[in-house]
Amino acid sequence: MSALAAVHSNQPQAKDKPQQLRINGRNKAAIDAMVWEGLKRSDAAAKAGLTDHALYVALTKPHVRSYYLQQLDVLRTSERARNIHTLAEVRDQTSNQMARVQAVKALEQLDDDANPAAAAKSLPGLQIVIVQGGSAPPAIDVTPNSELARD
Repeated sequence: MSALAAVHSNQPQAKDKPQQLRINGRNKAAIDAMVWEGLKRSDAAAKAGLTDHALYVALTKPHVRSYYLQQLDVLRTSERARNIHTLAEVRDQTSNQMARVQAVKALEQLDDDANPAAAAKSLPGLQIVIVQGGSAPPAIDVTPNSELARD
C-alpha cells in the first residue's frame, strides 16, 4: 500500500454517514410503558429497570425526546376514532344536557382541527386598510371648552 493511500485511509470517506443516535432498550421500554400503558414516569422507569432520574435525564436528550413525541403522536392518531365514537355516545344520551352540548361543540371542532385552512377562515382577526392619496378627514378638536367647564 502506498504512503498516499495510507494517509487517505484514516480520513472519513464521503460516503460515510454520520452515526445516528439510537434509543437503548431500557429507555425505549420505559417510554413505551408511559405512552401505551399510561404509567407515571417513575413507575415506567422501575418497570424498565431504570431510576426515575435516569429516565428524566434520558428524556432531556433530543433523540430520546423525539422517540417519545413520535410515540405520543401515534397514540393520539390511533385513539382519534374512539374519541369521535365516545363524543357521539355522550351527545346521544339524554341525562346530562350540558354534556350533550359540549359533545356537539367538540364534534363540530374536530373538522376544523383536521383542516387548518377551514379553521383559519373562522378565526377572528384585524383588517387594516391603507388608502393612499386623497385628503385626510378633518381632525376633531376634543379640547374642553373653558367657558363650558365653569358652568
